[in-house]
Amino acid sequence: MRLIARLLFLLVVIPAVVFANDEHITVAVSLQPYATLVKMIGGARVNVVTLLPPGADPHNYEPKPAVIKAFSLAQVYFTDGSGLDKVWLPRFLSANKKVKVHNVSRGIEWIELGHDEHEEHAEHDHHHDGDIDPHIWTSPARMKLIAVNIYEALKNMDPDHLAYYTGRYQRLQESLRAADRKLSAAVLGLPKESRSFIVFHPTYGYLAKDYSLKQYAIEVNGKEPKPKDLAKLIQFGRKNKVKVVYVQPQFSKRAASTIAKELGAVIVETDPLDADFLGNVQTFVDGLKEARKK
Repeated sequence: MRLIARLLFLLVVIPAVVFANDEHITVAVSLQPYATLVKMIGGARVNVVTLLPPGADPHNYEPKPAVIKAFSLAQVYFTDGSGLDKVWLPRFLSANKKVKVHNVSRGIEWIELGHDEHEEHAEHDHHHDGDIDPHIWTSPARMKLIAVNIYEALKNMDPDHLAYYTGRYQRLQESLRAADRKLSAAVLGLPKESRSFIVFHPTYGYLAKDYSLKQYAIEVNGKEPKPKDLAKLIQFGRKNKVKVVYVQPQFSKRAASTIAKELGAVIVETDPLDADFLGNVQTFVDGLKEARKK
């Protein structure tokens, strides 16, 4: 059983009867990882509505009527402020004029997207929608900050149950610190000249920044690479001794397979949009450990 399954059983299922007859807070979030975070803190006190269903791509998502209807009952929408939801969020907000919008990315330093996604991005405190990397949830270090903001919001909305939220929040932070330690240890186990990885869609920029790794993206402007781009990336990979290529279920694996074969690297499938964000971190760590054997 994966780590997140055990945690959710302890943090969500067991206490579900505690407030069976009490009013819940209905919270809406954009992505599955955020839904898991809210459930792990809020437990039986919250109902969570997730706008993006499992397996959907946020870049071309078309909201379904059932999800819009569910959103109409939400009391608060936790946005990460990245702008990833800016295309489809207005449709949801038009269905719920009274919903409070709360930004849970307070304290996050954003990575500004560069012109060449094979290169390391610069980090800035300010941003404009569309100019930043939105994938903050893939880094345990950033999720610790987001958890703080969610905890603060829930306890302010529901102060009568402060002790309940606090206990669950503290256990969640312990789990995030454990993931943080595992990832740091895996990176330290790699030679300094080999702390690079390739991924189709550049999802792990924050993880790379926070844990002294370097990310190279396969896609070029959101599309499959042309032969010259593929050759350039293989050259990058050889120069930086890349031994792991991460693939995602939302994107093609064809180019990744070609690159991995040329570099003698392992291919590891991760799903950054999966609800099991801690399990996804563990899969990423396992990929680094496999790379160390190459």
